[in-house]
Amino acid sequence: MLRKNLFFSLGFIFSILLISCPSLSFGEKGTVSVESFDVHYDIENGILESIFLDPDFIELLITMNTSSDGTFEITIPRNLLDAKFDASDDVFFILVDGFETDYVEINSDSDSRTLVIPFFSGDSVIDIIGTNALNPFSTEPEIPSWIKNNAGWWAGGQIDDTAFIQGIQYLITEGIMTIPQTESVASSGNEIPSWIKNNAGWWAGGQIDDTAFIQGIQYLITNGILDV
Repeated sequence: MLRKNLFFSLGFIFSILLISCPSLSFGEKGTVSVESFDVHYDIENGILESIFLDPDFIELLITMNTSSDGTFEITIPRNLLDAKFDASDDVFFILVDGFETDYVEINSDSDSRTLVIPFFSGDSVIDIIGTNALNPFSTEPEIPSWIKNNAGWWAGGQIDDTAFIQGIQYLITEGIMTIPQTESVASSGNEIPSWIKNNAGWWAGGQIDDTAFIQGIQYLITNGILDV
């Protein structure tokens, strides 16, 4: 009888504690790869489901399952997503389930920024909107070094026009260089102006950019001097 009364008393006390105490908190921390960048997170009172970069809207989209009010801490690599005004750091625009939410930035260095974002029980989506983001779908191909070598050699008279034109044809065919659409005339047989060769030499030496060089090529095509 004494043992039965003891078990009853302990069970009663345990029931009172469960009723009077708030829900026990839970959470998780870890690292996920987003576009080959490591993103560290620490969520309190929730479980992370996914983190996705949307470059079109310059944002990180976070989905989660929450049990009660809590916080989401995230370390964002600057090369993945950042917020800038001129050369200075700017604030991110944060939405939690569609409502603008304040946050605290607890760390910032040359590589990343760490934010702590509060949420309410039942919230499931966080949008972190910046000003510039990695766009994995529109990387610009680099111009092969041999093309610039060709331009330099052509400017210096070490290779002929045919070899130079073959290099330009390669750039256009591979989509590395885009020549704006023009109405070209029939081949005029005129010599290539000296300033075009100067441009090629300066481009090869890094003294002018791709745009200035392309303008010279466009001139040759428009005037029928170069048939690409």
